Amino acid sequence: MEDHDPAERCWELSMEYWRAAGAGLPTGQLFARLVEYGRLALVAARRGGGSATPVPYTEADVAGVLLDAYGREVTVRQTGGWTYQQVRSHWAAADEFTPFVGPDKLRHHLAGRAQYELGAGRADEALALVDEADRLPCASPAGALADYAHGDLRALRAAALHQLYDSDTALDVLAPLEAELAALLPEGPVLATDDEAARRLQEEFARRGGGAAALAHALEASAVYHQILDTKAGALRDSGHPAAAEQAYLLLMPLHTASGLPEAGHVQLARVALDQGETERARRYLDLAAPLFEGPGGSDLTSMRAHLRLARGAVYCRMRAEAARQSSRHREALTWCDRAETFMADRPDASHDAMVQTERGRAHRALGNRNGAAQAYLRAARALDRVLRVPLGHRFDTLHLRYRRPVFEEALAVAEESGRARLVAVVTDLLKARAFSARLSLARSAGPAVRDERGGPDRARFAELTGAITRAEGRGSMAEAHRLYEQRAALLLKIRAVDSRWHLIRDDPPFDPATLTGYLAAYGGGPPDGRGRCVALSLYERPGAVLALLATPDGCLRMGTRRLAKGTRRALDAYQRMLDAPVQPPEELDFWGRNGIGLADLVPTALADEIAAGGTCLLSPHGRLHALPWTVVRHRGRHLVRDTALGIVPNLACVPALDHRTDLPLQVALLGVTEPPAGSVPIPQVGRLVRVLARFLGPERLLGDPVVGKAADTAALRALLDSGPPPPDRTAVLQIATHGVRNPGAPLRAGVQMTDGEVETGDILMGRMCFEEVVLTACSTSFRAAADLGGGHGALAGPPPSAPQPLELAGDVANALVHAFHEAGAAFVLASPIPVRSRLASHHSLTWFAHRAAGRAPLEAARRTAVELLDADDAPRQVGNWAGITAYGAR
Repeated sequence: MEDHDPAERCWELSMEYWRAAGAGLPTGQLFARLVEYGRLALVAARRGGGSATPVPYTEADVAGVLLDAYGREVTVRQTGGWTYQQVRSHWAAADEFTPFVGPDKLRHHLAGRAQYELGAGRADEALALVDEADRLPCASPAGALADYAHGDLRALRAAALHQLYDSDTALDVLAPLEAELAALLPEGPVLATDDEAARRLQEEFARRGGGAAALAHALEASAVYHQILDTKAGALRDSGHPAAAEQAYLLLMPLHTASGLPEAGHVQLARVALDQGETERARRYLDLAAPLFEGPGGSDLTSMRAHLRLARGAVYCRMRAEAARQSSRHREALTWCDRAETFMADRPDASHDAMVQTERGRAHRALGNRNGAAQAYLRAARALDRVLRVPLGHRFDTLHLRYRRPVFEEALAVAEESGRARLVAVVTDLLKARAFSARLSLARSAGPAVRDERGGPDRARFAELTGAITRAEGRGSMAEAHRLYEQRAALLLKIRAVDSRWHLIRDDPPFDPATLTGYLAAYGGGPPDGRGRCVALSLYERPGAVLALLATPDGCLRMGTRRLAKGTRRALDAYQRMLDAPVQPPEELDFWGRNGIGLADLVPTALADEIAAGGTCLLSPHGRLHALPWTVVRHRGRHLVRDTALGIVPNLACVPALDHRTDLPLQVALLGVTEPPAGSVPIPQVGRLVRVLARFLGPERLLGDPVVGKAADTAALRALLDSGPPPPDRTAVLQIATHGVRNPGAPLRAGVQMTDGEVETGDILMGRMCFEEVVLTACSTSFRAAADLGGGHGALAGPPPSAPQPLELAGDVANALVHAFHEAGAAFVLASPIPVRSRLASHHSLTWFAHRAAGRAPLEAARRTAVELLDADDAPRQVGNWAGITAYGAR
């Protein structure tokens, strides 16, 4: 090795590597030697050793050679079946060389990685890489073909957005890029194999003083043009414009044919035909593609045709199954589903698997095989659980759920037909706040104190914007503050999406009801006063009915549907209207007492009886049912809480992640806002609450002096939010008494008032605090927004449109203040989805702390507190003053 100049040998190996790659030969050993000599060359350069080669290779030259090889090597493995962790390790090794290259080369490398992640179906990873590349400095575009020499990040961003079901935004991103390319290539994209078109272009460039380089730039720009046409066609199809999509796909057929891959175009056209219900036309296109996908596979895994066969084989078979099913040939459809699985065995893809299993379920259902249908839909649901394992903000999560909801509704219908409670458990969890359970899993996996290093600059910018907002509001510049709020909201969504720690949970197993029932079976390990067994109830409201799923510690899952009586439906509608009104009369806030409605009006009576017989119920509501005052729900004329502790959870998968030890000594931080900002009503009783609590708890249980009056400002709360991790020998509890602020049209803008402004949901979920229990003595702190009037843009989707369309949130997006505290580290939160009256809310807090300090678990302390208040006066008018105070947690 010492006989060679490392830089020269690296260059020689690079040429050997690319010759072997071009010939389709194995390159693994050459790649390893290339990296070895590349490292030696970089070490020599850092030591100042000269190179004996005629050409002085720089560190950037050597590192660039290595990054190109890393990019090519992983694309070969894409057909060979590397696991996600192997890919991560490969890119991590490549990162060793990125500091040596300039921004242009690094941008090109990141774009290549993003393209790979798109091909692997990981659009979220692709968006994160595009965002990272976008941050790098670059020269202003010259408005020439050379601008597209290394592709265009907008094309990658649009392709990723389309994969994430945001077709409308993808088309918005593509529109200016397509206009630019159309102006530069007025006759459309050029094919490298079209000699006549290339000759005409070369003559035109020669007249302008260009030459071969100009033609090369035209071909590079054409590659981008073809890419955006492909994305545009898919986005048009998914947004309900199949005819326009078909025209775009037809424009791409010459490219596919010239590339020797006409089958790629035939499959695309078959998809559009199936969407239009033209089964025979779809079958003709599929027949044209059949030789590639149905013939014997070749041994050359590096060829483009072999890659297409492997990458699209399952899609081809699924479309064959769909065409057969549409023609009532259901057994043939099942055969095609079996063949699709042989392709996925070599190239696993959760999204394709979900669609194949859905087709299998439809075929079984048509044949009257309920068990087979239920099993297929369960497999589809598990695959979809993997598809959206990493949450990307409520816009992408909502669009994904909208796209998948028809399949979920089919699955629930099959579950009801076949009595498969397990299928109901899995599907209803996916229809709820599944992304939030992933966030909790991440928090527990990474540890509350672990930060995302890649998001550092964005977090700093978030803090800057927060300060700028405070200053603007202090000057009375509300228009400027609003503009800054919008910028910060968009930045927040991006920070949460681009989190390098997501890999910690990407390979977690999907939600398994057996994990939940096992947790329930072991639940009795709490304080000595534990009240018997714990059950879990999941509700899912459908038109005119509620589907209920009950999990019990003996491993059983039971399901049932309650058709809602007309009076119950009217009461729910009226309650929702009342909550949307400016003022809510206390007597109307006790939904159950006011309307004479009980638990058995929403769930089957047998399930309600079993819940009432247990000591604890962990309840996952759905939709508008979250706003009900569950603490005072009745059953058979008696308040359920008199015998059963209730804990509200976002979904069943969250339950184990929300557990914590409750038998440690308490350490309490008290924060009370007696003087909120101008325009808000003073709350002097908060001062009394803090003083009484401080005396009761004593110095040994207090975490510092109580923060009250002028000291209770935004800085004080933010300091507490950044206090993590939890102490190992105590349970840290945070008490906040103030005004709550809800914001129905901006999910992350709800908050709590401090003396100098508000601390919002977005601020709180950025925290990593030591407090595992939080008591919010304030109004509407668990209120859930149903829509985002700003459209939810910002999570890597690029600038929002000038007039964003309101986004009605699908599922139970966990965006309330209570969930922000959960994400910041709390396992238990005492909060309210509706207004509460200060006097009784303060009394509730004092009583809860008394029971908690006596050794009661948080849920049991909340139960006993509610019983004492009911014993004092259980009339709906009085109960409505505090009915919303709800325990959110699992212990």
